[in-house]
Amino acid sequence: MVMVSLNNARKKGRDAQRKSDLKQISTALEMYYDKYNGYPNDTFSGWESPCYTTTNDIGKLVTEEFLPKIPCDPGSNRYYFDPDGACAGGYCANYCIYTTLETTGGYYGIQNGGYTTCLGI
Repeated sequence: MVMVSLNNARKKGRDAQRKSDLKQISTALEMYYDKYNGYPNDTFSGWESPCYTTTNDIGKLVTEEFLPKIPCDPGSNRYYFDPDGACAGGYCANYCIYTTLETTGGYYGIQNGGYTTCLGI
């Protein structure tokens, strides 16, 4: 019984870290937008896992010093980033970042106001 409670507490803790990480990335994306009037583009043509790729456009959040590093999921899940909308000149109008939560098995994501199909969020 104690082990089940401990495992559930660990899952909740990792989910809280996931939500915090996505909020941190979202804040950095907004600072990037304020500077460039657009979000980073996606050279992978679809969803990418920014923590596991080193040459992605979301990496600009680090090189531009909006983040010290791109956070990695605290468990075995991944964080995914996808820009959307009118992308031109290396910048996009919208974005979605998401992950899967352990406690519910459902998606959790953050999108800017213009991204309307962020996993139904």
